[in-house]
Amino acid sequence: MLKKRIWTTKNIIFAILVICLLLILPKIIGILMLFFGAYVIACALNPFVRKLMLKMKNRTAASSVVVFGSIACVIALFIPIVFVAYKEIKTFMLLLPAKITEVTNFLLNAEFNGHKLPEMFPTDSIFGSTTSFAQGFLNQSWSLTVTIFQLLMVSVALTMIVYYILVDKAYLKQKFLEFFPPDLKEKADEILSNISSKVGGYVRAQILSMAAVGIMMSVVLVVLGIEYATLLGLITGLLDIVPILGPTIALGIIILVAYPASLVKIILIVVGFLAVQQISNYVVRPVLFGKLMELHPLMIFLALFLAEEFLGFWGVILSPAIAATICVLIDELYLNPINQKIKESDEED
Repeated sequence: MLKKRIWTTKNIIFAILVICLLLILPKIIGILMLFFGAYVIACALNPFVRKLMLKMKNRTAASSVVVFGSIACVIALFIPIVFVAYKEIKTFMLLLPAKITEVTNFLLNAEFNGHKLPEMFPTDSIFGSTTSFAQGFLNQSWSLTVTIFQLLMVSVALTMIVYYILVDKAYLKQKFLEFFPPDLKEKADEILSNISSKVGGYVRAQILSMAAVGIMMSVVLVVLGIEYATLLGLITGLLDIVPILGPTIALGIIILVAYPASLVKIILIVVGFLAVQQISNYVVRPVLFGKLMELHPLMIFLALFLAEEFLGFWGVILSPAIAATICVLIDELYLNPINQKIKESDEED
């Protein structure tokens, strides 16, 4: 009787579909990351759609206004920054050969334990390859153009997916809940709402945190008189989206650009950078995240490395949202039921 219940046509088809999904999963990771990223953005925008619906009484219209309004805000915010950054990038590229020559001369003439670098390493082969490297970089301009075009296409697709998730939220939620038996639908609905709230709040707080870090770092670099302060502040703010590694990379870039400055100024840059990170971690983030779920640094490390290993670059970007989702699932499906049983047991005793 038990075998009869298990080996039904429906269960067999379901098992085959699961096996097929596991087989093709490595090939569709990029697509899944695209849809998960769209879901994360939709979670962040959904509260604004709900508020606007109270006035417009139409979800499609409210979703359209929020999506296109968000795009307009991003463009309005980044056009001045990009304009200034473009000027700094252009100036930096013009001065780059001189900076490379300055660093090269320093390395060639510096002494280590009484010996110059050319005496210890075959520097001719190292520095002689600079021209061929530059030529190879220029030859990749077409590939860079194709990459930018693909990025634009992905951005358009991402925008459309976010739009349809917002417009058809009720329909998609209903279809999702159909996968659960009647006695679990309410719990699944509660978990889904909890995940949407946590992930959406995390995204909004993260964006504000990135902006705060970028502005603070730009101010520090302007005060210290470092070139390309706006550009470096923008880079620091953008890289702050990558947990742990992003700030480290940003500091390396800043030190590389500020290399000609004095040792004292380099130390002040490092101190200022660490101060910005401390203010972000212990003042800005706690205020912005408020009652949102806090992720322990070890959890962020784990999510970061696992996402990089299995999901690639975009997995790293989305690792905090993935970690938040997994933590909610663990809390709702495992920890909360266990703690509830313990509490009930203690009350009975």
